[in-house]
Amino acid sequence: MKLTIHDIAKAAGVSTGTVSRALNDRSGVNPETRQHILELVEKLGYRPDVGARQLARGTRSVVGITRFSDNSLRNPYYTLLLDAIQTALLDSGYTVHIIRNDTEFLEGQFAGVIMPGIHLTDARPAELKRLNIPFAAIGLGAPQEQLASVELENRHGMLAVMKHLIGLGHKKIAHLTGTPIGVDAHARLEAFKEALSEAGLVFDSQLVFDGRFTELGAYRAIANALKQGKEFTALVCASDEMAIGALQAIEDAGLRVPKDISVTGFDDLALESFQSALLTSVRQPLEQIGREVATLLLEQIEGKKPRCVLIYPEFVARASTGRVSK
Repeated sequence: MKLTIHDIAKAAGVSTGTVSRALNDRSGVNPETRQHILELVEKLGYRPDVGARQLARGTRSVVGITRFSDNSLRNPYYTLLLDAIQTALLDSGYTVHIIRNDTEFLEGQFAGVIMPGIHLTDARPAELKRLNIPFAAIGLGAPQEQLASVELENRHGMLAVMKHLIGLGHKKIAHLTGTPIGVDAHARLEAFKEALSEAGLVFDSQLVFDGRFTELGAYRAIANALKQGKEFTALVCASDEMAIGALQAIEDAGLRVPKDISVTGFDDLALESFQSALLTSVRQPLEQIGREVATLLLEQIEGKKPRCVLIYPEFVARASTGRVSK
C-alpha cells in the first residue's frame, strides 16, 4: 500500500501540516521535529507521487499561492489554510510557492495557481483565465461560469450569529470588519445588515468599525469606539483574530464579556489564546476547504471542466455571548 503524508504524520505523532512544512523546508517546525520527520520519511520510504500529476508539456510541479494582503503570513487563518492546501497537494507531487507580487504572479512559471482570498475589485481571476493559467479560488462570492472556486456560505453563518444575538435580546449590535475589504468580509457585512432589517432594527454605519483583520487593529478600533462613547451590547467580528483583540479592548475598558458586551467571531480557529476557547464563532472546516480547492486546481491542470464547491459553516455558541443585562 502506498504511503501518504497522513501515514507519516501518524508515525511521527504530529499533524499533517507539520509534516508538510518540514518536507517543504518552511518555518514553524523546530529542528528536532523536522529531523525526526525526515528520518521517518527515509526509513519508511515515503515518496510523493510526482509523476501522477505532471503536465504533459513538462511544467514544473510547483503550485503558486497568492497572498490576500501583506499581513497574510502572520494571519492565523491564512497559515492554517495554507497548511491544509499544502498537505492536500503534497501527496500528488506538488510543492507550494507563496506568490509575493503581481510580476511573479503573471510569469506563468507554475503548474497552477490557488487564490485563498479575493478582493471586491480583484482583476486577477480574469487575468489568469485570459492567460490560460490553471487556477482555483476561495471566495469569488458566487459560482461563476468557467471559474473553479470553493465558496463558503458566509450569509448562512452570519445570519446564524445574528439570530443567536437577537434571540438573546440584543438590539444595539456593532460589526467589526476590515479594509481593504474582501469578498467574504463584504458578504458577512451584507448579511449583518440583512439580519438587522429582518428583525426591524436600524443599521447604524457608525457602529461598523475597521479592525484591519488583525488583533492589534481590532484592539485599537474597539478601544477607540468605547473611548468615544459608542454604545452597543453586542459586537459581531468578521474574524476570530479580530474578536480576540476586541475582547482585550473591552476588558481593558473595565467592561465584562458577556455581561456588558457579547462578542462573536468568525472562523472558529484554535488560536493560542485562552479567550478563543470561550468565543462564540462560526466554524470554517479549513481542512476540507484546503482539500477541495487543491482538488479543483488539479482538475484544472488536467483540463477538466471548472466547477464550484459550496461549503456551509457551523455556528458554535460559547461563553462570550449572553442575554442583554436589564
